[in-house]
Amino acid sequence: MKDFKKEHRGTQRRHKDSQRNLRATLWHLCETLCNKTLLSIFAIFLLANVGTAVQAQPSADIVSAEGQVVPAAQVALAFQTGGTVATVFVADGEVVQAGEALLQLDPAAAELGLQQAQARLATAQSGLLAAQNEQGLAETAVTTAQSRLAVAQANLALVEAGAQAEQIAAAESRVAAAQAAITQAVGSRDAALDIADESDILAAEAAVAAAQAQVQQLEQVYQEILDSCFDTPDGEVCPLFGPIEEQTRQQLDAARLNQAAAQAGLEALQDGATPAQRQAANAQVGVAQASLAIAQAQLALLQAGATPEQIRLAEVAVEQAQVGVQQAEVRIAQAVARVAVAETAVTLAEAGVESAELMLERTFLRAAFDGTVVSVGLSEGELAAPGFPVVTLANFGAWQIETTDLTELDVALVAEGAPVTVRVDALPEADLTGAVTAVALLPNLARGDVAYTVTIDLAETADLPLRWGMTAFVDIATR
Repeated sequence: MKDFKKEHRGTQRRHKDSQRNLRATLWHLCETLCNKTLLSIFAIFLLANVGTAVQAQPSADIVSAEGQVVPAAQVALAFQTGGTVATVFVADGEVVQAGEALLQLDPAAAELGLQQAQARLATAQSGLLAAQNEQGLAETAVTTAQSRLAVAQANLALVEAGAQAEQIAAAESRVAAAQAAITQAVGSRDAALDIADESDILAAEAAVAAAQAQVQQLEQVYQEILDSCFDTPDGEVCPLFGPIEEQTRQQLDAARLNQAAAQAGLEALQDGATPAQRQAANAQVGVAQASLAIAQAQLALLQAGATPEQIRLAEVAVEQAQVGVQQAEVRIAQAVARVAVAETAVTLAEAGVESAELMLERTFLRAAFDGTVVSVGLSEGELAAPGFPVVTLANFGAWQIETTDLTELDVALVAEGAPVTVRVDALPEADLTGAVTAVALLPNLARGDVAYTVTIDLAETADLPLRWGMTAFVDIATR
């Protein structure tokens, strides 16, 4: 069976070569022959032979083609922006993870742009906070202005309504209380100025006499202690000196102080009230009289009712409060508008930061998936052009076959999912199988023929020493 397949593939290849040779001969004759009639007849003859040759081939259930081994996942990575390569993180053959940095361009300009964007964001956020605080103050001002308006309106209503009976009664009560306070203050003044009577003076004189008698008695005792001293050949001797003398002396000092205090108290009673005491007592009476005058004036105002001037003043206060409310409402509207502007500025600044972060991220070239670095095309210090591939990355965990010469005559017989038998030239003893996963929509030229690339997934190739670009031959089951 294997020999049959080889023979069949050889037949198909010889047939394709025959078709290409016939077409080449036809066009060569078309260019060299000058006789249009002979050219037409000869072309018809050759085309008829070609059609006969094609029709003479029996229809087969297998389409054969050449191909090459490629990784199932491969990509050529390029920078989105240009610049100087600052760092190369990997080398050829190195295994990397998805998202790992492979190369980086000089990030100085991108980092500076990010710092500037972050500064603009901080400024915008500060402006927003200030605008929000101003809005809060404006809202508080509106509340305060409304409260003032309510107070002014209430005061106007009270002024226009005049005094109530309860208010007049309360004012009359305050007048009566002030009169009573005057009587009490006069009594207190008289009591304070009438400091001492005759009995108080007699008692003070008796206290002075008793204190003097005690002083005289202690002086006599202390003198006797002093007189008890006598002279001896060895010097003066005082038998009572010591604790007795010290105790007597302390008692005498205390008695003298007591006598002085009693004498001062007697003199104070005899002198009467001091100017300061008289002034304080009279001042209390004056305060009470002033309170009475105020209470009487307030009662008179309530009884007289509001004057036109008072009513007009209350109305003016209401008008001013209304203007204050309007101004506060305008201020809050302006504050709300400033907050909206500040929020827009913050949104724009955040977008600027995101854009700057993206520009900084674009200085990195990262692995698109887990795989092996096949080649690195730039070194540190070289210039990278945007969109120009600089790193080839592949995942060698799975392999595919891409056909190279499947012509338009055969591609119509191939369908996705069709089973495929594969033979790799480098591994002649390995029989591989797979399935068609994709048929190219656009053609390419292969040896002068219109060819379409067919992709075939291989099954179970982990143990085989496959390499990228190995030549393979495939037999695809037709539909």
